[in-house]
Amino acid sequence: MGRPNQYYTVVEPKLEDIKALRKQGLSLEKIAQKLDLKLGHLTYYRKSFPDLDEVLNTPRDEVKQTERSAYFNRQKNYNSLRSFIRTQSTPEEREEYFHLILEKADQTEIEIYEMMIAAINNHKKINS
Repeated sequence: MGRPNQYYTVVEPKLEDIKALRKQGLSLEKIAQKLDLKLGHLTYYRKSFPDLDEVLNTPRDEVKQTERSAYFNRQKNYNSLRSFIRTQSTPEEREEYFHLILEKADQTEIEIYEMMIAAINNHKKINS
């Protein structure tokens, strides 16, 4: 008895995930990597299984619309958070936000933040 086709165990159960990845604009190569498949296998399955081909053929307009929506939602959330920090956040909340930012920052970013803080402190000294 031959080895079972990976399509049924690896690809078919994840068709909705694959569709979502394609809508995000991921290439076939990236999708294959996420499925732990070779691109050649994914291409072969696409030719052999119409349901996979349909999922991978997400219309370009749909991808662009999804990208636009994500961009506008991000901008809206960014502007809302920025406004909140400027007008309503407490010093404790601002400190917490700063800690969150530093958790994600690499060393170069941290050095930039340190220079910004030093420049602000110098400006305050000059103006006082």
